Amino acid sequence: MLLSLLACRTGNRERLIQNEAYEINIAKNQTSVLILFPCYPCDMEHTKREANFLKGIGDQGITTILLNYNRKLFLTETEKINLSKALQDIFAINQIKSNNVFLGGFSSGGNIALLIADYIKSHNTKLNINGVFSVDAPVDLEQLYYNAKNDIALNVNEGAKSEGEFLVNLLEREVGDPAAKTNSYKKYSPFLLSQDFLDNLLNHNKYKIRLYTEPAPEWHQKHRGREYQHTNSWMNERFYEALIQHGSKSCELIKTENKGIRANGDIHPHSWSIVEQNSLLEWMK
Repeated sequence: MLLSLLACRTGNRERLIQNEAYEINIAKNQTSVLILFPCYPCDMEHTKREANFLKGIGDQGITTILLNYNRKLFLTETEKINLSKALQDIFAINQIKSNNVFLGGFSSGGNIALLIADYIKSHNTKLNINGVFSVDAPVDLEQLYYNAKNDIALNVNEGAKSEGEFLVNLLEREVGDPAAKTNSYKKYSPFLLSQDFLDNLLNHNKYKIRLYTEPAPEWHQKHRGREYQHTNSWMNERFYEALIQHGSKSCELIKTENKGIRANGDIHPHSWSIVEQNSLLEWMK
C-alpha cells in the first residue's frame, strides 16, 4: 500500500499526527528523526507495542515516524521511487526538519529500511539520511528461502513450518527458485552471500549501518530444531563481514543476549526489544 499523504492534524500545537498510513510524534526540541518500518504482517500499532525503546524518546529530541508500510521482503525500482517520494512528502506536508534522518526496521522491515535508505542517499533527495538499522532482518533472500525449506523439512514447530511454506511460496512466486533465478535474487536482495553481492547497497559508506540480532542458538535448537547456520543471526553475521570487506567504515553488529522478550512476556530472540534506547540514542548523535 502506498503511503497516504493526508495529514490529519488535531491543531497547530499538537505533537501527534495520525492517519491510517503513519503516526508522527514531533519532538519539541528536535535533533533527529527516526522512521520505523514494521515486520511483514505487522503495523505501527505492533511497533508501538513491541518497541520498548520508543518510550520517552521524544523527550530526547527524537521525532518518530511509524509507518504501516508492510507485506514486503524487498522493493522493486518503482516501489523505491514511490516510497522515496512519499517519505519526502510526509516531511514537507507536516513541516518536519529533514537534516538528520535515521531509518530502522524489524525483520522484513529491516530489509526495506536498508534498501530505501541506500536509494534515497544515491538520489540526493531532501532527506539527509545519516544512518539505518535493522532488527534481525532476513537480509539474504536466497538464504531465507533455504532456511524456510529447512523449517519445512524439520517440521518441529507448526508455526515455523507454516511460515516456511508461506515464504517458499511467496519467494517462488515473486522472485523464483534461487537455483534457477540467481539474477532475480541479485535484483532484489540487500545481500547475497553465495555471490558476495552488495550492489543494492552501493552507497553503504555514505551513512551509518547498525545490525541488531540475538543469536540464542539454544532457543532455536530447543523451539525450532534449527542449527545456527539456519538463523537470521548467522545471516546477519555474514552480512556484517561482507560490509566490512567491501570497505564500510561505519557498520556495527550488535549481538544481544537475553533481550528478546515480547510484550506478552514470551521469550523470543526475534523481537523489537533487543534494541536498547540509550545505545540507540548514542549512535544517533
